[in-house]
Amino acid sequence: MKVIHHVSQIGAAPEEVYSALTTQEGLAGWWSSEVATPEAEVGKVVEFTFQSDFNPRMEITELDSGKAVGWKCTGGHDPWADNTFRFELIPSELKPGGTTLRFWQHYATELSDDAYGTYNYNWGYYLESLRLLCEEGVGHPFQP
Repeated sequence: MKVIHHVSQIGAAPEEVYSALTTQEGLAGWWSSEVATPEAEVGKVVEFTFQSDFNPRMEITELDSGKAVGWKCTGGHDPWADNTFRFELIPSELKPGGTTLRFWQHYATELSDDAYGTYNYNWGYYLESLRLLCEEGVGHPFQP
């Protein structure tokens, strides 16, 4: 199965990036402005609203404060069913005081190369939105 992998440098501490990945305000600031999330806890489900058939529900599978966040897609977008997602945060060697973000999406189902290309492009856009939120206070989330 294919994997999407991105690595980026963010000029904010790992704890700040972690907050953007685990709180309603943070998630709404970079991915979709409409998000329903319980208190961040393994086993809880975060619901994102985008449009038509793309409204992923992500079960939180991993929380390691300031270090990692894991999700598994449990519904809301059939091509992502059972896909796993991992955000790894480590102190940056390139941006003192910043974070190296490593992101993976592991696919459970084979899709066309065009579909992977679209998802890869979109993740690049939204991970840049995450960087902007953490560094400048304003990201570019989807507005349903």
